[in-house]
Amino acid sequence: MKNHHEQSLYNLKFYQKSLDIFKLSRRIAAYITNDKSMLSLYTSVDRIDRYADNLVMNSLGLVPKIVETESEENPRLKLKYAKSLHYFIDIIYQDCLKLESTRIQGKDFVRMLRKELILLRRMHKRYVKSLL
Repeated sequence: MKNHHEQSLYNLKFYQKSLDIFKLSRRIAAYITNDKSMLSLYTSVDRIDRYADNLVMNSLGLVPKIVETESEENPRLKLKYAKSLHYFIDIIYQDCLKLESTRIQGKDFVRMLRKELILLRRMHKRYVKSLL
């Protein structure tokens, strides 16, 4: 059975959206790189593979940052951590732009991810305001 903290985190829409962003990022990376493993993306010299790897790894990094923010008990630090999440969202957005600037199939999927990131930004703003 989940404890109260895990349950409240799971019910947090901002957290759920960040998980969706990660899943979508991984699917996009698999699609545009012909289902290469993360290790082969990381070690690849191909620009598209590196961009796809950055996209997945940065979107994966967003989830633990939200958990860290939610688990912080000091209100000042919690607000500081929450505000810093904007930086991570922007990095993922930039990864999408880099992928779109290359010749890949599936640009429509990358655009869809960017739209989801815009929604995540809005959720982030509401999340930060809720902590004030």
